[in-house]
Amino acid sequence: MGSFKQTTRQQPIQKSDVLPADLKAEVIGIQDGDTIELKFIYTNKKAGRRSGLPLRIRFLHVNSPERGRPYYKIAKQFTSDKCFRKTVRIRHAGNFDKYGRLLGEVVLPDGKVLNKELVRQGLAVHFKKYSSSAEYANLEIQAQRKKIGIWSLDGVNLGKL
Repeated sequence: MGSFKQTTRQQPIQKSDVLPADLKAEVIGIQDGDTIELKFIYTNKKAGRRSGLPLRIRFLHVNSPERGRPYYKIAKQFTSDKCFRKTVRIRHAGNFDKYGRLLGEVVLPDGKVLNKELVRQGLAVHFKKYSSSAEYANLEIQAQRKKIGIWSLDGVNLGKL
């Protein structure tokens, strides 16, 4: 029997000063539950201090627990399990936050929206300060009623997510 050598070709990193409307790229980093990094270098000054670095995506409509808070590790792991090393599509309007992160929704290979899945699982809240989406508000209410994720905690201080 001959030996079978599996080879994987590394996709070259995409680099552009134009942000594609239909942005698809591999996820190469997970910062936390609501921020990922893509294998895409955006060189436009709209990215501010992150120009020329791998593009970071800050999930629209949601806020997941910060480091040191309950469910931080679980939310980060959930995001990682769903998208790390996978090619995702980013729905966006070309808006960046003050940290140079593109604001968008992450569409997974199976067509589900990761932002919504986080809220559905109680691993993020609807970020009402920046979103008036009725759909995200309803997903949060459903998670609260089911007492799942962060909603399973007694007296959770959501102001400190």
